[in-house]
Amino acid sequence: MGDLSKCDWCGVGLGERDGLRLVKPARNMGAAFCRLEHVVPWLMKKNDWHILGTAEVPDAADPVCPVTGEELDESAIYLIRWPSDVEVADGFSDTEALLEWARSGGRYAPE
Repeated sequence: MGDLSKCDWCGVGLGERDGLRLVKPARNMGAAFCRLEHVVPWLMKKNDWHILGTAEVPDAADPVCPVTGEELDESAIYLIRWPSDVEVADGFSDTEALLEWARSGGRYAPE
């Protein structure tokens, strides 16, 4: 099974709700990151997913990709974080949409 207890880019240790988790529910795959800035180079250079026992669509996820405006289907990927005790999840139609979103500053980018 995959180990999501450390950042897949820099190797720093992560608690269960530390950092971010990237999941592909349709393929039961995931990755972990200590910060958003590590998602982009990982997707561009490594893109080495962990096989998980199970990965589910997060309840908190919006059903529409924030980049493409498309409704998400079973091939969507989700970036999950816990800024407090609340799960925040963003869904993306593909890795290119996630890369564009992250490069622009993510959820908190200036409009």
